[in-house]
Amino acid sequence: MLYAILLLAILITVIAGSRLKDAPLRRVAGIEALNAALNGTVEAGRTIHVSMGASAIGRDSAASALAVGEIAYQAMLKAALADEAPTVTVSDSLSLVLAQDRLYRALRARSAATRYRGTLARWYPQGSLSMVFAAGVGEAILTDDFAANVLAGRFGVELALIAENAVRYDRTLIAQSDLIEGQAVAFAVSESPLIGEELYVSSAYLDRQPLFLGNVAAMDTLRVILILLMLILGVLSGLGVVL
Repeated sequence: MLYAILLLAILITVIAGSRLKDAPLRRVAGIEALNAALNGTVEAGRTIHVSMGASAIGRDSAASALAVGEIAYQAMLKAALADEAPTVTVSDSLSLVLAQDRLYRALRARSAATRYRGTLARWYPQGSLSMVFAAGVGEAILTDDFAANVLAGRFGVELALIAENAVRYDRTLIAQSDLIEGQAVAFAVSESPLIGEELYVSSAYLDRQPLFLGNVAAMDTLRVILILLMLILGVLSGLGVVL
């Protein structure tokens, strides 16, 4: 069953990706705010901060690490046209390598690889739900005067500690978490949070590549199929039908 679902998702991604190049995508408030933040910081000559929290390659949070890495890549592509480069913070050593790679690749794509500095990606003490990480990132938000902060990936309740400095000093904050407790905090502290899987489709909104667009179509289609199956099973169960 799982393989059938994966095969269906791949087929939808490939087919939809080849046909949706100019198709409009559904509105996502968090991604619209993210796009505005990326464009606004470049125009203002300021920098943006992207944090993936405890998201880590090789663990169950690898998907969110890759998704946030793509946001960092898009941020650097835009920043390469200005003077200020984005800063990425992580709490996993492999995620640090991922962040450095995405930042470097973006600069190389703009023929500006000589501007790369390893310190653009920062590692803070490791650990899931690390309060030390939260304290370090919260302090960086103040001292580095980031115009906007994107906190997405694996965060728990410590997200509130990080977000406090951004909210208190009126810095743009876009938050998300792949943990339910972190998502609850993100919804409370951010005016434009990313909700759940919206993080994983943000790449399609930032860079309309066919594969990314196909991924959006596949996720939306599978979501509808899942809801219909749940409704059908609920009706059958109410009628006393045993499957």
